[in-house]
Amino acid sequence: NAQGPHVHDPRTGEILESDILWYHNVMNLLRNWFFVQTAAIKPEAQGVKFKDELMGELIRFVAAHEVGHTLGFPHNMGSSVAYPVDSLRSPTFTATHGTAPSIMDYARFNYIAQPEDGITNFYPQLGEYDDWAIWYGYRPIPNVDAPEDEKETLHNWVLAKADNPLYRYGRQRRDPVDPTAQTEDLGDDSMEASKYGIANLKRINDNLSKWAILDGEDYDELDELYGQIVGQYNRYMGHVTSNVGGVYEYYKTGDQEGAVYTHASKDKQQRAIKFLNEQLFATPTWLINKEVLNKVEEAGMVDRIKALQGRTLNRLVDEDRLKRMLENEALNGSSAYTANNMFTDLRNGIYTELSSGRAIDTYRRNLQKAMVEGLGKLYLHEDDDIKTTDIPSMARGHLNSIKSLARNGANRQSSEVNKFHLQYLVDRIDDILENKGS
Repeated sequence: NAQGPHVHDPRTGEILESDILWYHNVMNLLRNWFFVQTAAIKPEAQGVKFKDELMGELIRFVAAHEVGHTLGFPHNMGSSVAYPVDSLRSPTFTATHGTAPSIMDYARFNYIAQPEDGITNFYPQLGEYDDWAIWYGYRPIPNVDAPEDEKETLHNWVLAKADNPLYRYGRQRRDPVDPTAQTEDLGDDSMEASKYGIANLKRINDNLSKWAILDGEDYDELDELYGQIVGQYNRYMGHVTSNVGGVYEYYKTGDQEGAVYTHASKDKQQRAIKFLNEQLFATPTWLINKEVLNKVEEAGMVDRIKALQGRTLNRLVDEDRLKRMLENEALNGSSAYTANNMFTDLRNGIYTELSSGRAIDTYRRNLQKAMVEGLGKLYLHEDDDIKTTDIPSMARGHLNSIKSLARNGANRQSSEVNKFHLQYLVDRIDDILENKGS
């Protein structure tokens, strides 16, 4: 969308020259973000073309962020967690604070606010962290002869803010291990924030044909904005997933108390898996908008949901995440949410029909097969580093549990297709356990 590069002298850090680069699609990108995050509440966002005044405010937000880069500031993805979810539903708080303490976070627009909250300010803005960063980076320190003479003063400035989350810095990572330093998220609890975000997506989806169809035009805008709903929903799933096996990173110096790295609590990780079981792995039927789909595609919904569910499931059983969970258990024992806890909770959520006898729909059959394949890859993993951990042992154990459920569950299904499906699961698991993986 935009960039704010600068040229600096590596010997001193002095910024010599800077620019802001604007890409051709920035207004379309802003339209999409603002629509999918605020249209449930804000009438000005309920359409495919925004008024100049609104677009100007959105451009102002991007410009402020990029000016931060020209002044030397990196992204601060640990900022938005300082504002509680409840505060982002408060008209008085949001009127003066925006969505995060730093414009350098990727804290977009207030997707948490609900229609009944009366929110009027949905924008990120310059916050407490930004004011302090300018102070730290640019305030002259008198009576010093060399850069190293400034160190004590600078360190004391840091210590004065060290325990205040408003001034926390969290680094940007492609696949974040720290669930409190993520891109595109808001608030201090991913599950609560995403619950409200999904409630708003449902409202937007219900009105999409009214807001995104123009007389005399084709359905390209409808297609694009429906895709934005799917993409935003997927972001929420990613925010929640990062809590599982999550490790918080809070920078400290040797004279500060406490740990730099702390595992996410057992309760928070359990809540994350419960959320995914309820909001994603239970078929998200609200997303199946036939009024939209019959205008924008000849096929694709089954694959779309399979991709959404499969992407999150694959992230959950990622080897690095599982190894962090094994380490958490080794270090913290019964207070840890273990990898085996996760496999059990996923199995109980994804295969509920096998013990209840309820019908298994197309989407769930795909998901149930996907979990078997994910466990199979872990069981047959060729990396010695993985083979010598508990990961393949647990994978084998849970495959056998699913096999038993499928064999017994087949008799409870009245549908011939569901019987075939469960018989397939039994045979597929046998192939995997007999090392016939492909």
